[in-house]
Amino acid sequence: MRLYEGMFIISDTVAGSDWEAAVKHVEDLLKNRGAEILRSEKWEERKFAYKLKGHKRGTYLLIYFNAPEDSIVLIKRDFELSDNVLRTLIVKVDEIKVSEPEEAQEPVEKIEENGGGDGAADTESEEVKSAPVASE
Repeated sequence: MRLYEGMFIISDTVAGSDWEAAVKHVEDLLKNRGAEILRSEKWEERKFAYKLKGHKRGTYLLIYFNAPEDSIVLIKRDFELSDNVLRTLIVKVDEIKVSEPEEAQEPVEKIEENGGGDGAADTESEEVKSAPVASE
């Protein structure tokens, strides 16, 4: 058994009418091939840049699961045949990534460069050091 991360785009019509049934459909397809669901998370509904199977919008579903390595090809085929799932991406991962809300994330520090002679930044943090710039 191997740990996988699956991102599934669910049809907006199915997700809007009965989200729980859509999630159960995805989980059932995984379980039918011997997968063990570890964690699932609903992402937001988004508008696509182009139509996918005739749909302009879709809702994203992230699922972490354990599955036998030889079953992934069959799992991907099952999702391609599903009318409810518009797109699927399954990748191997080493650990489950925990997403934090945007409010909980620390702000990113910006390093401003001084227009001085050597071109090196005046402000340097402990984590980020600027590289020397070759002068012409």
